[in-house]
Parts: sequence; structure tokens; C-alpha cells
Amino acid sequence: MADSLLQVPYGTRDVLPGEAAARRQMEDRICGLFTLWGYDEVATPTFEYLDTFAGMGQPGAGAFKFFDRKDNILMLRTDMTTPIARMVATRMRKDTGVKRLSYRAQLFRYEEAQAGRQCEFTQCGIEMMGAAGAAADAEVIALAVSTLMEAGLRNFNITLGHMEFINGLIEAAALTDEQAQSIKQCLIKRNVAGLEEAVETAKIPKQLAGIFKELLFLHGGIKLLEDMQERVLSRRCRGALENLREIYELAEAYGVEKYLSFDLGLTRSLDYYTGMLFEGYAAGMGYSLIGGGRYDNMMQRFGQPCPATGFALGIDRIALTLERQGKQLVEKPATVFVAYGEGKASEGIHTACALRKEGKRVKLADHAMKEKEMQQAMRENCCDAGQYIG
Repeated sequence: MADSLLQVPYGTRDVLPGEAAARRQMEDRICGLFTLWGYDEVATPTFEYLDTFAGMGQPGAGAFKFFDRKDNILMLRTDMTTPIARMVATRMRKDTGVKRLSYRAQLFRYEEAQAGRQCEFTQCGIEMMGAAGAAADAEVIALAVSTLMEAGLRNFNITLGHMEFINGLIEAAALTDEQAQSIKQCLIKRNVAGLEEAVETAKIPKQLAGIFKELLFLHGGIKLLEDMQERVLSRRCRGALENLREIYELAEAYGVEKYLSFDLGLTRSLDYYTGMLFEGYAAGMGYSLIGGGRYDNMMQRFGQPCPATGFALGIDRIALTLERQGKQLVEKPATVFVAYGEGKASEGIHTACALRKEGKRVKLADHAMKEKEMQQAMRENCCDAGQYIG
């Protein structure tokens, strides 16, 4: 027998009873919250044409690609923002209002599997398309906080950054595209030594070079924004700082400011972000649970320019975090075991059906048994109560 017959592919996993129910309950609560905030659920195909993702930085080594029978190159979706943007630009192009959309989906990226990271994973998220102001970004951030709380987390932090702050520094330093990409990669990987080397190699003027080298350490509260306003000369950078302040003040109205802090060196691997961006972390966990931001230029690729903002939440990572924190993942309803004696199968079926109509969870015996055998059968079937039809 081939070893692969009993194995799952690299980066995938089976979800067993109990855990599957817990995850589904959590997804349902989260999607219910999205509905309360006015977001309509949508779904897109599991695979798309490679061209749909081309130019967005996703279809590289991490994509699962294949050919159809007409030799078109297809790929399993690596994120949901791009397919939803495609859908809005085509199927919803006549809708000129603000579109609040939500989803739950399986995504696929071939990468090194580790705790909280698989090649196949589940995300829930929202996209708000057609709204350009700070109020939309504040709504998205407030909903992100509420989503983490709905999932069962309490001790977490959302860090906010801004792509225009980083891009403003790059513009002021007159960096080449290659130099800018090198610095962004160091920021993504949190590579302090690499960042210093990249800054030195680029021969950035001393004052600007100092800020670049500090980017991985520019964390803090609202005072950080005030301090940086005094240090940066770029109008683009100052505009980004003002935008972050406005978003923060609106977030205060939602009552979520205690969960927020700033990280002015924050950037993300997806290269379509244009403004505010954020990530959320739980205490003691080394990976982000939620991430998102503003991506105003993506829709231009599909012929429908439109400002947009949103976020995605990793269900697998949330489940792992709750497990490590020892929190109850699922509320399991009591289960009734219905057993029956010889010649009483029909009566047993009628009883089970009647109990289910009352909303009870029921497991029906698969064969006739004596009443004294019911207790053992209840234990084997993990049931809390029993009813015998003799």
C-alpha cells in the first residue's frame, strides 16, 4: 500500500469531530456579526484565471496553478480581495453606492507549514468598496476589534500603520524601485540588520537615514504621531500621520481605542495597500490573527476605479490561539440516545423524529438491544441521556 494513501498532502490537515463544530460555530458567530454591521455575504469560485491575480504580487511560487482542458492557466485563490474586486467590477458594475461585502472561504498558498500556517486555510473577512474617507477605515478597524471579541479573544492588540508614510520617506530619499523594494522586504521580515544595510547602501541623507533605521521601532500611542510630525518634512508623510490621527479619533467614538497602537514601519506582503493598514496579535502568539487596510488602486485593473478598505481573519489561527489559551471553543448540546428492543425499530424511529422536532439532538441505535445494554451504548455514543423503547 502506497504511503500517500493514508496521508494528507503537505500543508493540509483533517478537522475532527468537536473541533469542526467549534470552528463552524465561531464562523457562524463572526458572519452573524458582519450581518449586524450591514455586510452582505458573497462567494467567488475556488479557482480563477491566473490573469485575474497577475500584477498583484500573489501568483508567484506560493500559488497552486494548473491548466484546464483549453490550456488556460488557472490558480486556486490565494486571497479573497482580488476575486471580490473582480466580481464587483463585473457583476456589480451598475451599483454605484457603497458596497459592504463579507465572506467565508478556503484559500490556498504553498508555503512552509508551521503553527498557525497551512497551505490550505480558512478566512472570514469584509470588504467596504466605494468609501474613501477616514470614517470607512475607522468602521473597518472597529469591526475588526469586535470580530476578535466575537471569536472569544480579549487580550489582543491592533497595530496601525500607513503605506503613505513609508512611501513618503521613499519619495523624499529619491530611492530607486529596487532600493525601495529591498527596504520594504526588510520591514516585512522585521530584519533590523538587513534594513540598516539597505539604508547604508542607498546612501540616504543622514536625517532621513535615521528615520529609516528606526522604522522597525516606531511603535507607540497617539504621542508617536505628534513626535513624528515634528521630525518629518515630507508633506506626504505628514498627510499620512494626519490621516492616522483622524482614524484614531473616530475609533474612539466606537470605544475601541484601548486595543489600538501605532507601528509606522508596518507593511504587508500583499502589495496592493495604498493607505492605512493594520494587523492584530494576541498576547504570546507570534503570528497575526487579522490584517487589512486600504487598497484604493486595485479596482483600476478591472476598469472600475473605486476606493476600498477591508480585512481578513484567519480562522485556523484563531482556533489555535483559543486552544493554547485553554478557552472553551464549542458549546455542545446534550445528546439523547434512543434505543429499542426486538421488533420495536419503527417505534424507536418515531420517538427519535419526535424528539428532533422538539429541537433535541438525538442518536438512534443502529440495532435492537436489551435495556441493560443501553448504558454501555450511551457511553460509546457520547450521549448524556437515554430513552428505551421496549
